[in-house]
Amino acid sequence: MAWLNHSAADFQLFTLDERNEELTPVDFRDSGNLEVRLVHAFSAEVALERCHAGIGRIMALLPPGSVPRVEVRPRSATEVALLLHGLEFARVRHGAAAHSFSREDEITFGAGANETPLTEENAGFCRDLLTRLFLSRHADGVHTDALFRMQPECWLESELRAGIAELLPSLRGDLIYSQVPALSSGDRGMLDLLALDRNGRLVVIEVKANEALHLPLQALDYWIRVRALNADRPPANDGRRLSAFERQGYFAGAEMASQQPRLLLVAPALRIHPANEIALRYISPEIEWEFLAISEQWRRELKVIFRKRNGPARA
Repeated sequence: MAWLNHSAADFQLFTLDERNEELTPVDFRDSGNLEVRLVHAFSAEVALERCHAGIGRIMALLPPGSVPRVEVRPRSATEVALLLHGLEFARVRHGAAAHSFSREDEITFGAGANETPLTEENAGFCRDLLTRLFLSRHADGVHTDALFRMQPECWLESELRAGIAELLPSLRGDLIYSQVPALSSGDRGMLDLLALDRNGRLVVIEVKANEALHLPLQALDYWIRVRALNADRPPANDGRRLSAFERQGYFAGAEMASQQPRLLLVAPALRIHPANEIALRYISPEIEWEFLAISEQWRRELKVIFRKRNGPARA
């Protein structure tokens, strides 16, 4: 509520005591109850090195010529996921071996409830599944195929990760984080994409592949968290004031501006919920936001059909 447009409407917040049914007004401008913590960044290079052998074993099971299509994404310092257009199909975990002090790779294929440890006995079955996956999941695939339709939001997010600098030249494509974990009031929230523009300003990117009524307010919630983390700049011994992102190892080597983040919303033009535009009118004019409507053929090519934005952020 504190970041809504109070010149457009009058907002009030109350708590309800269910025992006596009394309402008590709450000052929503007091954000003291917003507790935001950030998980420390890990070294992607180290994770890839640790899991190198396991990654190679999965790659050997892929259909001929499919390796360039795979996106290899470290999930933690000891875990690496392998994805095809945003869909995770295998994971490598580097950890202690059973009954030994040595380290080894645990390899699984499938995801979620279907995650299965890879063994010598089921390697052929894994190869067959991956062959079907790579035949089904590509830009010109059959839209009725379940593997093609699965997790369209993750697919769109992967296209943006790869092509954000070309789509938006003002952003740095080399400094973009996916699924950044931010802990707020004990709940884990995952930001879709977090990037820097060429002036060092943070950009919160929220992505939807289908109609989503709550897109503007969900994006605003993430923006509030990122703003709080960027504004958390206690003085260091050398006099510098580093944001929580810098102290936790994000955007290494880049100087991050203290300016409020930008908010970027991305969705296919024909999949934008009609209420989204109305909701955006009620976001505070202090927040600089932009809505990119992309073509329905985004799997083949990222192309902006139209864009809407509010005015530049006020000081």
